[in-house]
Amino acid sequence: MANGFTRFFKAIWYTLTGRAHEQADRLMEDPHAVRGAFEDIIKDKQGNIQRYKDAIGQLIALVESKKGALKGLTEDIDKLEKMKSGAIAKAKSTAAELQQAGTPEEEIKQHPEYVRCVSSFNDFHSTLEEKNARVAELEQDIERAQADIDNHKNQISGLHRDLEKIKTEQSETVADLITAKEQEEIADMLSGISTDGTSAELSRMREIREKAKGRSVVAQELAGTDSRAEEEEFLAAARSTSASDEFDSLIFGAQQTDTPAATEESKSESESQTDSELPL
Repeated sequence: MANGFTRFFKAIWYTLTGRAHEQADRLMEDPHAVRGAFEDIIKDKQGNIQRYKDAIGQLIALVESKKGALKGLTEDIDKLEKMKSGAIAKAKSTAAELQQAGTPEEEIKQHPEYVRCVSSFNDFHSTLEEKNARVAELEQDIERAQADIDNHKNQISGLHRDLEKIKTEQSETVADLITAKEQEEIADMLSGISTDGTSAELSRMREIREKAKGRSVVAQELAGTDSRAEEEEFLAAARSTSASDEFDSLIFGAQQTDTPAATEESKSESESQTDSELPL
Protein backbone atom coordinates (compact mmCIF):
# COMPACT_ATOMS: atom_id res chain seq x y z
CA MET A 1 0.00 0.00 0.00
CA ALA A 2 2.75 2.41 0.99
CA ASN A 3 4.67 1.57 -2.16
CA GLY A 4 1.60 2.36 -4.23
CA PHE A 5 1.24 5.80 -2.66
CA THR A 6 4.94 6.42 -3.14
CA ARG A 7 4.78 5.53 -6.82
CA PHE A 8 1.65 7.67 -7.21
CA PHE A 9 3.25 10.78 -5.72
CA LYS A 10 6.45 10.15 -7.64
CA ALA A 11 4.46 9.99 -10.86
CA ILE A 12 2.81 13.32 -10.00
CA TRP A 13 6.19 14.83 -9.19
CA TYR A 14 7.73 13.58 -12.43
CA THR A 15 4.78 14.94 -14.39
CA LEU A 16 5.01 18.37 -12.78
CA THR A 17 8.78 18.56 -13.15
CA GLY A 18 8.55 17.38 -16.74
CA ARG A 19 6.02 20.08 -17.54
CA ALA A 20 8.14 22.64 -15.75
CA HIS A 21 11.18 21.63 -17.79
CA GLU A 22 9.11 21.76 -20.97
CA GLN A 23 7.83 25.24 -20.15
CA ALA A 24 11.34 26.35 -19.23
CA ASP A 25 12.67 25.05 -22.54
CA ARG A 26 9.96 26.91 -24.41
CA LEU A 27 10.72 30.10 -22.53
CA MET A 28 14.41 29.68 -23.23
CA GLU A 29 13.67 29.71 -26.94
CA ASP A 30 12.77 33.38 -26.60
CA PRO A 31 15.70 35.58 -27.75
CA HIS A 32 15.25 37.97 -24.83
CA ALA A 33 15.37 35.13 -22.33
CA VAL A 34 18.47 33.71 -24.00
CA ARG A 35 20.15 37.10 -23.98
CA GLY A 36 19.36 37.44 -20.27
CA ALA A 37 20.70 33.96 -19.53
CA PHE A 38 23.91 34.75 -21.37
CA GLU A 39 24.19 38.03 -19.48
CA ASP A 40 23.99 36.12 -16.20
CA ILE A 41 26.69 33.71 -17.38
CA ILE A 42 28.88 36.60 -18.52
CA LYS A 43 28.44 38.37 -15.18
CA ASP A 44 29.40 35.18 -13.33
CA LYS A 45 32.47 34.76 -15.53
CA GLN A 46 33.44 38.38 -15.03
CA GLY A 47 33.00 37.98 -11.27
CA ASN A 48 35.20 34.87 -11.27
CA ILE A 49 37.86 36.67 -13.29
CA GLN A 50 37.76 39.63 -10.91
CA ARG A 51 38.07 37.36 -7.87
CA TYR A 52 40.92 35.56 -9.62
CA LYS A 53 42.63 38.88 -10.25
CA ASP A 54 42.18 39.85 -6.59
CA ALA A 55 43.77 36.57 -5.50
CA ILE A 56 46.67 37.12 -7.89
CA GLY A 57 46.98 40.66 -6.57
CA GLN A 58 47.30 39.32 -3.05
CA LEU A 59 49.90 36.82 -4.25
CA ILE A 60 51.84 39.60 -5.96
CA ALA A 61 51.65 41.69 -2.80
CA LEU A 62 53.01 38.71 -0.83
CA VAL A 63 55.85 38.32 -3.31
CA GLU A 64 56.65 42.01 -3.05
CA SER A 65 56.68 41.67 0.72
CA LYS A 66 59.08 38.75 0.49
CA LYS A 67 61.23 40.70 -1.90
CA GLY A 68 61.35 43.52 0.64
CA ALA A 69 62.34 41.06 3.36
CA LEU A 70 64.98 39.61 1.06
CA LYS A 71 66.36 43.05 0.42
CA GLY A 72 66.51 43.73 4.16
CA LEU A 73 68.24 40.42 4.79
CA THR A 74 70.74 41.12 2.05
CA GLU A 75 71.58 44.44 3.65
CA ASP A 76 71.88 42.78 7.06
CA ILE A 77 74.17 40.10 5.61
CA ASP A 78 76.35 42.74 4.04
CA LYS A 79 76.55 44.57 7.35
CA LEU A 80 77.30 41.37 9.27
CA GLU A 81 80.04 40.47 6.83
CA LYS A 82 81.62 43.84 7.46
CA MET A 83 81.24 43.48 11.22
CA LYS A 84 82.69 40.00 11.02
CA SER A 85 85.71 41.36 9.15
CA GLY A 86 86.00 44.14 11.75
CA ALA A 87 86.03 41.63 14.61
CA ILE A 88 88.85 39.71 12.91
CA ALA A 89 90.81 42.90 12.35
CA LYS A 90 90.29 44.02 15.96
CA ALA A 91 91.39 40.61 17.27
CA LYS A 92 94.53 40.70 15.11
CA SER A 93 95.49 44.20 16.30
CA THR A 94 94.86 43.26 19.94
CA ALA A 95 96.95 40.08 19.63
CA ALA A 96 99.76 42.03 17.93
CA GLU A 97 99.84 44.64 20.69
CA LEU A 98 99.90 41.97 23.38
CA GLN A 99 102.59 40.01 21.59
CA GLN A 100 104.74 43.15 21.40
CA ALA A 101 104.25 43.56 25.15
CA GLY A 102 105.57 40.02 25.63
CA THR A 103 102.29 38.44 26.57
CA PRO A 104 102.24 34.69 25.94
CA GLU A 105 99.81 33.29 23.35
CA GLU A 106 97.75 31.46 25.95
CA GLU A 107 97.26 34.67 27.91
CA ILE A 108 96.43 36.57 24.74
CA LYS A 109 93.61 34.10 24.01
CA GLN A 110 92.31 34.74 27.53
CA HIS A 111 92.61 38.50 27.26
CA PRO A 112 89.19 40.16 27.61
CA GLU A 113 89.52 42.29 24.48
CA TYR A 114 90.61 39.33 22.38
CA VAL A 115 87.83 37.18 23.87
CA ARG A 116 85.27 39.90 23.05
CA CYS A 117 86.41 39.99 19.45
CA VAL A 118 86.24 36.24 19.14
CA SER A 119 82.78 36.15 20.72
CA SER A 120 81.49 38.88 18.41
CA PHE A 121 82.94 37.07 15.40
CA ASN A 122 81.16 33.85 16.37
CA ASP A 123 77.86 35.68 16.88
CA PHE A 124 78.18 37.41 13.52
CA HIS A 125 79.03 34.10 11.85
CA SER A 126 76.03 32.23 13.31
CA THR A 127 73.71 35.12 12.49
CA LEU A 128 75.03 35.16 8.94
CA GLU A 129 74.30 31.46 8.56
CA GLU A 130 70.72 31.96 9.74
CA LYS A 131 70.18 34.93 7.50
CA ASN A 132 71.72 33.19 4.50
CA ALA A 133 69.41 30.23 5.08
CA ARG A 134 66.47 32.62 5.31
CA VAL A 135 67.58 34.33 2.11
CA ALA A 136 67.73 30.99 0.29
CA GLU A 137 64.25 30.12 1.57
CA LEU A 138 62.86 33.49 0.50
CA GLU A 139 64.44 33.20 -2.92
CA GLN A 140 62.81 29.81 -3.42
CA ASP A 141 59.43 31.12 -2.22
CA ILE A 142 59.64 34.11 -4.52
CA GLU A 143 60.63 31.93 -7.45
CA ARG A 144 57.70 29.55 -6.87
CA ALA A 145 55.28 32.40 -6.29
CA GLN A 146 56.43 34.16 -9.44
CA ALA A 147 55.94 30.97 -11.43
CA ASP A 148 52.43 30.64 -9.94
CA ILE A 149 51.69 34.27 -10.81
CA ASP A 150 52.81 33.75 -14.40
CA ASN A 151 50.67 30.60 -14.61
CA HIS A 152 47.66 32.40 -13.16
CA LYS A 153 48.16 35.29 -15.59
CA ASN A 154 48.05 32.82 -18.46
CA GLN A 155 44.89 31.29 -17.03
CA ILE A 156 43.31 34.73 -16.73
CA SER A 157 44.19 35.39 -20.35
CA GLY A 158 42.44 32.12 -21.22
CA LEU A 159 39.41 33.15 -19.15
CA HIS A 160 39.26 36.44 -20.99
CA ARG A 161 39.33 34.59 -24.30
CA ASP A 162 36.55 32.29 -23.08
CA LEU A 163 34.55 35.33 -22.02
CA GLU A 164 34.91 36.88 -25.46
CA LYS A 165 33.83 33.57 -27.01
CA ILE A 166 30.76 33.53 -24.78
CA LYS A 167 29.90 37.08 -25.82
CA THR A 168 30.26 36.08 -29.47
CA GLU A 169 28.19 32.96 -28.86
CA GLN A 170 25.55 35.13 -27.18
CA SER A 171 25.23 37.34 -30.26
CA GLU A 172 25.19 34.38 -32.63
CA THR A 173 22.66 32.43 -30.55
CA VAL A 174 20.29 35.38 -30.20
CA ALA A 175 20.59 36.11 -33.93
CA ASP A 176 19.91 32.46 -34.80
CA LEU A 177 16.87 32.36 -32.53
CA ILE A 178 15.46 35.58 -33.95
CA THR A 179 16.04 34.36 -37.51
CA ALA A 180 14.49 30.97 -36.76
CA LYS A 181 11.49 32.58 -35.09
CA GLU A 182 10.95 34.98 -37.98
CA GLN A 183 11.24 32.17 -40.50
CA GLU A 184 8.81 30.04 -38.50
CA GLU A 185 6.32 32.91 -38.29
CA ILE A 186 6.60 33.55 -42.04
CA ALA A 187 6.14 29.85 -42.81
CA ASP A 188 3.14 29.67 -40.47
CA MET A 189 1.63 32.76 -42.06
CA LEU A 190 2.05 31.34 -45.53
CA SER A 191 0.57 28.01 -44.49
CA GLY A 192 -2.35 29.73 -42.77
CA ILE A 193 -1.64 28.41 -39.30
CA SER A 194 0.09 31.45 -37.91
CA THR A 195 -0.84 32.61 -34.46
CA ASP A 196 1.47 35.59 -34.23
CA GLY A 197 0.25 39.14 -33.68
CA THR A 198 0.69 40.17 -37.31
CA SER A 199 -1.44 37.35 -38.71
CA ALA A 200 -4.05 37.86 -36.01
CA GLU A 201 -4.21 41.53 -36.91
CA LEU A 202 -4.59 40.68 -40.60
CA SER A 203 -7.41 38.26 -39.80
CA ARG A 204 -9.11 40.88 -37.68
CA MET A 205 -8.86 43.50 -40.45
CA ARG A 206 -10.25 41.04 -42.99
CA GLU A 207 -13.14 40.24 -40.68
CA ILE A 208 -13.85 43.95 -40.20
CA ARG A 209 -13.83 44.47 -43.97
CA GLU A 210 -16.27 41.60 -44.55
CA LYS A 211 -18.56 42.89 -41.81
CA ALA A 212 -18.50 46.38 -43.34
CA LYS A 213 -19.38 44.97 -46.75
CA GLY A 214 -22.22 42.96 -45.23
CA ARG A 215 -23.61 46.01 -43.43
CA SER A 216 -23.43 47.98 -46.68
CA VAL A 217 -25.48 45.34 -48.55
CA VAL A 218 -28.08 45.21 -45.80
CA ALA A 219 -28.31 49.00 -45.69
CA GLN A 220 -28.81 49.17 -49.45
CA GLU A 221 -31.55 46.55 -49.36
CA LEU A 222 -33.37 48.33 -46.52
CA ALA A 223 -33.14 51.71 -48.26
CA GLY A 224 -34.19 50.34 -51.66
CA THR A 225 -31.09 51.63 -53.29
CA ASP A 226 -30.40 48.25 -54.82
CA SER A 227 -33.74 48.33 -56.80
CA ARG A 228 -33.11 51.89 -57.86
CA ALA A 229 -29.66 50.89 -58.99
CA GLU A 230 -31.26 48.08 -61.03
CA GLU A 231 -33.74 50.50 -62.62
CA GLU A 232 -30.98 52.91 -63.47
CA GLU A 233 -29.08 50.04 -65.05
CA PHE A 234 -32.04 49.10 -67.28
CA LEU A 235 -32.79 52.74 -68.19
CA ALA A 236 -29.17 53.25 -69.10
CA ALA A 237 -29.32 50.15 -71.31
CA ALA A 238 -32.53 51.44 -72.94
CA ARG A 239 -31.03 54.83 -73.59
CA SER A 240 -27.98 53.22 -75.07
CA THR A 241 -30.13 51.01 -77.36
CA SER A 242 -32.30 53.98 -78.40
CA ALA A 243 -29.25 56.04 -79.22
CA SER A 244 -27.83 53.18 -81.25
CA ASP A 245 -31.14 52.76 -83.19
CA GLU A 246 -31.29 56.47 -83.88
CA PHE A 247 -27.70 56.41 -85.14
CA ASP A 248 -28.44 53.41 -87.37
CA SER A 249 -31.55 55.16 -88.69
CA LEU A 250 -29.54 58.21 -89.64
CA ILE A 251 -27.01 56.11 -91.52
CA PHE A 252 -29.16 53.35 -93.04
CA GLY A 253 -32.58 55.00 -92.85
CA ALA A 254 -33.27 55.39 -96.68
CA GLN A 255 -32.37 51.84 -97.59
CA GLN A 256 -34.40 50.46 -94.74
CA THR A 257 -37.47 52.60 -95.91
CA ASP A 258 -37.27 51.51 -99.59
CA THR A 259 -36.91 47.88 -98.80
CA PRO A 260 -40.14 47.56 -96.84
CA ALA A 261 -42.05 49.50 -99.57
CA ALA A 262 -40.82 47.20 -102.26
CA THR A 263 -41.78 44.29 -100.17
CA GLU A 264 -45.33 45.58 -99.78
CA GLU A 265 -45.63 46.18 -103.57
CA SER A 266 -44.44 42.69 -104.41
CA LYS A 267 -46.91 41.31 -101.95
CA SER A 268 -49.78 43.21 -103.63
CA GLU A 269 -48.82 42.01 -107.09
CA SER A 270 -48.65 38.45 -105.86
CA GLU A 271 -52.11 38.72 -104.39
CA SER A 272 -53.47 40.18 -107.69
CA GLN A 273 -52.03 37.38 -109.74
CA THR A 274 -53.52 34.89 -107.37
CA ASP A 275 -56.94 36.46 -107.66
CA SER A 276 -56.75 36.50 -111.47
CA GLU A 277 -55.94 32.88 -111.59
CA LEU A 278 -58.99 31.90 -109.61
CA PRO A 279 -61.87 30.50 -111.70
CA LEU A 280 -64.78 32.76 -112.42
